[in-house]
Amino acid sequence: MDLNTGVLKTRVVDGVAVLSFERGRFEEENEILATLESLSRYVADKTQLRILLDMTNVEYLSSAGLGQLVGLLKKVKTNGGEFRLCCLRDAIKELFEVMRLHLIFETPETEEEALALFQTKNATEPA
Repeated sequence: MDLNTGVLKTRVVDGVAVLSFERGRFEEENEILATLESLSRYVADKTQLRILLDMTNVEYLSSAGLGQLVGLLKKVKTNGGEFRLCCLRDAIKELFEVMRLHLIFETPETEEEALALFQTKNATEPA
């Protein structure tokens, strides 16, 4: 996956694109939104992507950012892929619960747990 936003670092682990915010502590809403918009444009016409977005460095997420994440989830799933988030900070976890987004997003605590979920799903699918 080649996604050059200048903000996201991308690496592939067992066929899963692991995306993480490159710099420490993202609080600037415009930068987060621009990055999520770029990612949304990237995934729009791609099929069967497997994406894990590491939220470790994201300290703030507005309602617009939440909307972008929901849109990403829908696009990726519509195109036969999987999209998960991991490493949410407590404040963002609480926001997800209040907005009931924890019901539609898988948000494991660690990258390792998230990657294991991708592998578990593949192991249970019929050949």
